[in-house]
Amino acid sequence: MLRDLDADVVALQEANERAAAERLAAALGMEIVYGEANSEFAVAWLSRLPIARAANHRLPVLDKTLLEIEVEGLRLATTHLSAGRLPEDEPHRVEETRAILAKVGATADLLAGDFNAVHPSDEIGVPPPEEQVPDGYVSRRPVELVLQGGFADCFRELHPDARGWTYATGHFWARFDFVFASPRVACERCAIVDDAAGASDHLPVVADVRGRE
Repeated sequence: MLRDLDADVVALQEANERAAAERLAAALGMEIVYGEANSEFAVAWLSRLPIARAANHRLPVLDKTLLEIEVEGLRLATTHLSAGRLPEDEPHRVEETRAILAKVGATADLLAGDFNAVHPSDEIGVPPPEEQVPDGYVSRRPVELVLQGGFADCFRELHPDARGWTYATGHFWARFDFVFASPRVACERCAIVDDAAGASDHLPVVADVRGRE
């Protein structure tokens, strides 16, 4: 699936087995930057472009981590916010988001990952029973904070009326996965890869971006 997408860079979530992530990078002919996390849920960047710098920000507040790389003058960051579908889980996700924005909000050109939250105006479906989601509730504040921080939701900007649900394979009901672009970056295409359901429990989000002149 990744080979068919032909991406220049790939952000991996839950890259929990480093050797497996490294084998994947080698099979694709890509360089890997691995981000050890504050839990087993590591993240990683794969890149076919030269990586000028990399930094893994294991901020104490994060359940996982925030991994940053620079390629062709663009600073890219990926993260995976804490899980939990109950209202009492929201304050920690909000705290994580504030810490991420304080660390890279002014410098990151792209911020991508699994936010375990939806866009403030997104429609949601009916979750499967095992999700144990209170009726009508879903996390929204973390994405709202990212938008207030000056980032654009690439998918929603280009597809204002599309659901774009990315979670979960077999019972899609919400869009938790995002590519956010700073004002320094133009997002020319953003799509959900609907035919990649066998690769993960989330659908991939792909985006074509360029730096603004």
